[in-house]
Amino acid sequence: MPELETKVKFLEEEIYNLQTNSSKCSLGLTSSVKTDVALLKKELDNQKRIYDRLDVAIEKLTDVSNSIHRMLAVHEEKIAKQEEKMMQTEMERDNRSTEFSKRIDALHNRLTDTVKEIIDSNLKHHKDLNKRIECINDTISSRVGVLEKWRHIIIGGAIVIGFVLNKLISFSP
Repeated sequence: MPELETKVKFLEEEIYNLQTNSSKCSLGLTSSVKTDVALLKKELDNQKRIYDRLDVAIEKLTDVSNSIHRMLAVHEEKIAKQEEKMMQTEMERDNRSTEFSKRIDALHNRLTDTVKEIIDSNLKHHKDLNKRIECINDTISSRVGVLEKWRHIIIGGAIVIGFVLNKLISFSP
């Protein structure tokens, strides 16, 4: 564009010089120069309109670029917040998992302790029952032994009495 402006200025100066020095130039030369100048002015106007349109397009592109930049900033902020929420969720999940594992371990320990207590209690109860059974068995054995002694004594006494009676009394028919 600056080149066209300089050409137009140059041609305008030439026209001015030609008009002032009309004796030196012919009329045909002046009209061709005027035509060239008019064409150059028209071309300059066309280029100015093109440059104006380009300026408007550049402004619109700048506005669109700024809007896109703002949208990207908003989306980046949303993504950052989402990532932060995800990190918090992961931390909460890890904490809950750790707490859950601790609770399971505590419950397992309690169950193990309870099972041991039950086994110990059953063993103690079993030993107590065995002692009682042995005590009852010993008592019954001693009583049966006493009864067997008396039985042998009574049977022995009956045999002796029967033998004595048989010798003293005769049972003849």
